[in-house]
Amino acid sequence: MLKNTVLYAKEFIHASRVFSLSLAIASTSMGIIASWHDGSLAALETPKVVLLILLITVAGLAAQLGANLINDYFEGSFKYENPAVPSAVTVRFLKKDRTPFDVFVFLSGIAALGLAGLIGLYLTYISSWPMLLIGLLGLVGSYGYTGEPIVYKNKGLGAILSFILMGPLMNLGAYYPIAKNFSWNPILFGLPLSLLIPALMISNEMRDLEEDSRINIGSLSNRIGHRWALFLYDSLLVCSLIAIVALVVLKLYPVQSLLSLLFLPVAFKARRRVARHEGPGIRLTNLLHQCLFLTLAITFFLAKLHLTAIVDT
Repeated sequence: MLKNTVLYAKEFIHASRVFSLSLAIASTSMGIIASWHDGSLAALETPKVVLLILLITVAGLAAQLGANLINDYFEGSFKYENPAVPSAVTVRFLKKDRTPFDVFVFLSGIAALGLAGLIGLYLTYISSWPMLLIGLLGLVGSYGYTGEPIVYKNKGLGAILSFILMGPLMNLGAYYPIAKNFSWNPILFGLPLSLLIPALMISNEMRDLEEDSRINIGSLSNRIGHRWALFLYDSLLVCSLIAIVALVVLKLYPVQSLLSLLFLPVAFKARRRVARHEGPGIRLTNLLHQCLFLTLAITFFLAKLHLTAIVDT
């Protein structure tokens, strides 16, 4: 019994893609940082600030977690011959025979999206109706990545819509309930990290390129082929790093943000693995995103503290 419980727990963690949840943390954080930069966050009372940051972060995490779990449910139904968790028992669910664990993964994904939706309703209540539109687009996009009947990944739109939904849309969704107005700042602040989100999707598609071709999965990389997919991956990495430099020049980023360029070796290593269709390319691309996010967040925090100290003196 204990052995099976541990096995199920491990497979659920795998289905959740826990380490990839840093994408949501980064995207919501950059929107929050943009509101801090323009003074919107400072205008709120401290208890309200803490609650808003917590709710915005949890909503972002729940939306991505839901997408991850639903993706695992639907892709597992046709990509893998043997279920991750063996079971002699199957149930009829969504017109297919699935294990109870499969059903649990799907329902957990729906519950996560439901949590994100409930938080979104509250954020709409304290701001205004555009927040509802942002939230609805995010929820539909989270489900529709591989959720039937939408499955936009199979239409070659996975990498493209992941950039929009988890990049600019999530940046803006984190900024709007704080500032209560639209601005390009959260989108610009999050741009270098947003560009790495489709790069991560492509690294995943490149790993599965041969298998996707065999079973006719219409991912973007499968549609455009190895050469152009790798070119797109390279372009996204280069543009991400160029964007950091450009934002420093525009004085939207503190000059210390250039320290993020020290992680170029991680980018080169990730590129080599992706070019060879190797699984570690996904982990290394995610690691690059995490390193850049931490560097940017820390340098913003230190720069803000330094500026506050100068004003106080």
